[in-house]
Amino acid sequence: MGSITDEVINPHFVSKPKLILHFINEEEDRRIPFVLSNVIHTRGKCYFSGSYVYRLDLLFWKSRKKYLPFDMYLNFGFVDFYEEKIKIDITPEECLADNVKFKLNVKGDHYSFVPDKRAILRSPVKRFFVKLVKKIVGFIEYLIAIAMFPLFILESLLRISGVIRMPAKFNDESTSKRFAAYTMSRFSNVSNCKVSLWTFKRWLFKMSYSFFKLRKIKKNKITFISLRRNDISGNFAFVYDKIKDDPNLDIHFILNEHTISYMTIGEIFDFTKSCATSKVVVLDEFTPMIHYIDLRKDTKLVQLWHACGAFKTFGFTRLSKPKGSPQPTRNHRSYDYVTVSSTYCKKCHSEGFGISTKNIVATGIPRTDVFFDVNYKEKARAKFYKEHPDFVGKKVILFAPTFRGMVKETAFYPTELFNVGKICENIPDDYVIIVKHHPFVTDVQPIPDALKDRVIDLSCDPELNDLLFVTDVIITDYSSLVFEASLLNIPMIFYAFDLEKYINERDFYFDFKEFVPGKIAYCQADIIDAINKRDFCTERIAPFADMFFDNRDGKATERVVKLLYDNLG
Repeated sequence: MGSITDEVINPHFVSKPKLILHFINEEEDRRIPFVLSNVIHTRGKCYFSGSYVYRLDLLFWKSRKKYLPFDMYLNFGFVDFYEEKIKIDITPEECLADNVKFKLNVKGDHYSFVPDKRAILRSPVKRFFVKLVKKIVGFIEYLIAIAMFPLFILESLLRISGVIRMPAKFNDESTSKRFAAYTMSRFSNVSNCKVSLWTFKRWLFKMSYSFFKLRKIKKNKITFISLRRNDISGNFAFVYDKIKDDPNLDIHFILNEHTISYMTIGEIFDFTKSCATSKVVVLDEFTPMIHYIDLRKDTKLVQLWHACGAFKTFGFTRLSKPKGSPQPTRNHRSYDYVTVSSTYCKKCHSEGFGISTKNIVATGIPRTDVFFDVNYKEKARAKFYKEHPDFVGKKVILFAPTFRGMVKETAFYPTELFNVGKICENIPDDYVIIVKHHPFVTDVQPIPDALKDRVIDLSCDPELNDLLFVTDVIITDYSSLVFEASLLNIPMIFYAFDLEKYINERDFYFDFKEFVPGKIAYCQADIIDAINKRDFCTERIAPFADMFFDNRDGKATERVVKLLYDNLG
């Protein structure tokens, strides 16, 4: 619990504040959100309280086994304002550490922790006997489960035949798969040993990587891995175009949506062999498999994060929120480099990925280079109007919202809340609409037959960027499309009918109402009104673009390629 005492900071607490714990040792720094439960404004001060349990031994990644002393400060953010190491008064009695493995000392505005490595690791003899007892108990449980296996089979047969009710979670259409899944589940519960195809593949994945690590790293080998795409597109396409003619490089691609559960044995071998023998591995999205293995020290892992800027929270910033990354997980934390669009984004990505700002490089985003290529833009326009001649000479509205739901499998968009018939009826006839839903969304936007010449659904079109070159107005919500649109100075309407719900479930790095570079609409009537009055708040666009793009020169790909070559040596 505490209060902000800084006279400059305190007035900014006019809305929901962002407080971040900032941990620093001599090798790394780490930013983690402080989960607030209460904020009170009174008599010119802001008082806050919050509670969360942090694993101090897992704060840092690369130096985690050194157990170095570290300091903690508080950082503060609001709208586009971010201040580090703020002045704060926290009651020391209510700032707790175990005081055995980590000694806590308060020093003015920050807190210092001194780890006791011996206490953390405990006695080697004690640890040996604890592990031995666990192994013996586990072996006994396993023998009991083996003895009971015929009973598990009999019970599964009774449940399959309907004599005993089958639990709802075993709902596969295949009878044999339900039978096998229930039998293995009963065996796993008794043996306390997880037995499934997933656990076998994960074991094989790790063993396969250990085997291929026996081979030498190819100093000229670079592997691109993507779970987002099955072709060379996006950032990968721009980077590959720059390096494909280099005869000295060994370039390999792994492009599919398969996580370990759905990988074939051949795909597991290909993935692990590539990771074990490559000098550089490049990603463009969260790739969970890469975090099941410890990449070799000489292999550099580069994350070409697909999104520009920092808008919706992700990774560790979503601590305590649905589908947020728990603080101890190793996900994201093994990146050697993350490329971002601006220096301003580095603190957000440091927090989201759980890595040091030293590992984040403001190269720019390769796929945005097309926005500075006049010839490319003209070709994209010509191609679009050739395919859609009814749109020539019209004012184009691009409706491109993001999805609702937490993951791809549950993604949706409430299409009934964007009634194209009602909107077209109430705006001038020279406006036409392109519908472009997120790739995760399978809902089809209803388009009346009478509007086929004014509204088209291009949700299946893989290239969203190309549509921006013919767009006069964008209607979106919480999509990162806002960054690309700002590069072209396109007027924007933010259709945020579920803003408060979205903030509670997902949230943003900055205050949405103060931050977005356009008009906010809460209902369809607001959209129609903004279009008719041409009220788009366009004065917000330029400052927004300045904040999130360090270099607008069309050379982001060159800077990324240089980063890769520097690590290939």
